[in-house]
Amino acid sequence: MLTKASTALTLSIFIISCGKSHNYSTEFIADKLSDGSEGPQLSIVPAGKGVVGEDYNSSYGYFGPQRTIEIPAAFAISRSEITFAQYDKFATATNRPVPDDKGWGRDDMPVINVSWLDATAYAEWLTEQTGQKYRLPSETEWEYAARAGTKTVYWWGNNYIQSKEHCDRDIGNCTQGTEAAQPWVSGRYQPNPFGLYDVSSNVAEWVLDCDDEDNRSNDMTPVKTGDCDSRIVKGGSYSDRAHIIRLSNRVSIGIESRYSSVGFRLVREINE
Repeated sequence: MLTKASTALTLSIFIISCGKSHNYSTEFIADKLSDGSEGPQLSIVPAGKGVVGEDYNSSYGYFGPQRTIEIPAAFAISRSEITFAQYDKFATATNRPVPDDKGWGRDDMPVINVSWLDATAYAEWLTEQTGQKYRLPSETEWEYAARAGTKTVYWWGNNYIQSKEHCDRDIGNCTQGTEAAQPWVSGRYQPNPFGLYDVSSNVAEWVLDCDDEDNRSNDMTPVKTGDCDSRIVKGGSYSDRAHIIRLSNRVSIGIESRYSSVGFRLVREINE
């Protein structure tokens, strides 16, 4: 699973689902880049069965249907959204323009104003740098990892909790540093049971799936039919109200579009 160019640590946590606690040891890894520095920290997500989708309608569209999926093999996914520091290193190395941060700051802030094409280019560069296969997650992989063994609207339950992982500014009483209408440093709130930060907020995230309202994946493969000039974006962002940050949230955006509320995280495939 690990290579000489990877570092790892393990953390024992509890997953609470359907009122029962399950002990699970989360393993975190990071691959070395060609200059010896570390790539994004990754959480290894175990194989298993999970629930994705929700029979919910919003002004964005239909978030369903809810369905059970099976993930036959473990995969690794970045614990936090890719940061400006990580993306800027790639942009500098490949002579690409760096994205606009709108004056909100770079470094450990989640990278924004990146298109689906930008995100896939970064994944290809990281693959070349590490010798490991990096890519955007499929919608089902993303939601399986975000739910972390739960079947609820949010990974912590069915009821929204202010400042658990998101700040709804219309409610108020936000955690200090998150009350402004902008992203915040990745990992500001506590992680979900699989060790992932900001799956319900901060910025929404690109996935592989094409926009096809008539089809949903029932396994870990992405939808490859429909309008592939538009791709699905998952999760909520700092600009969304409480009811929109549900893990089933999905919206379609053109692959060349860039928004200040959209970023991404990556999957690293595991060959056992």
